[in-house]
Amino acid sequence: MKNINRQHGKYLALLALTTTLAACDDNNDNNDMALPFIYEVTLMNITQGQIFSPPALMTHAVDMKLWQTGETASLALESLAEGGDTSQLIALNGIQQSQVSSTAVTPGDTITWTLEVAQGAPLSVSLATMLINTNDGFTGFTDMDLSALALGDSYQKMLMVYDAGTEMNDEVALPGSGGEAFNASRIGDVNRVYAHAGVLTENELTGSVLLAEHKFDNPAGKLIIKRMQ
Repeated sequence: MKNINRQHGKYLALLALTTTLAACDDNNDNNDMALPFIYEVTLMNITQGQIFSPPALMTHAVDMKLWQTGETASLALESLAEGGDTSQLIALNGIQQSQVSSTAVTPGDTITWTLEVAQGAPLSVSLATMLINTNDGFTGFTDMDLSALALGDSYQKMLMVYDAGTEMNDEVALPGSGGEAFNASRIGDVNRVYAHAGVLTENELTGSVLLAEHKFDNPAGKLIIKRMQ
């Protein structure tokens, strides 16, 4: 009888230990599931002489496009493309989080953000910056889905230059040369976003304030995204 009791006691102790370990495993699984996804987002300026205005990185609702070629630019995009002002873009309905650089990105330089997103949250990302030695030229990407990027994987993309189609390309009234930035008038341009045709310098256009180093042939930026967690 004593042996039976001892065996019964050992069985109960083993059952309790197994239950405790299982509970610990469940807690660990829950903790792992609660960990956010972390991405490292790097933007490189690959132009010879164009400076990027302080760029903005944003997460937002899926299928929210900040611009689309062939479509009219929003006022928020116009403000960015003409004056490098990101304040209206990051304030748009649907923007979930934003990070705006405190400095411009000069040719050959890079800027890196750490982006943290909760697991299971809809994940769409956009980035925008103006080429300040243009009238209304900008680069970036919009509505990029990162959900398929596995841990440790990287994604690279070359970023083309767009024209917001909101200001005539006179190569004179440029923020980079101390000229006019935002102007609400859209007279003189096509009023639609399109692939930028490049700039004309003083060698091709009388009165232009641009130099040879300001010319670009798409693309102007390089994007690298790596999932860190």
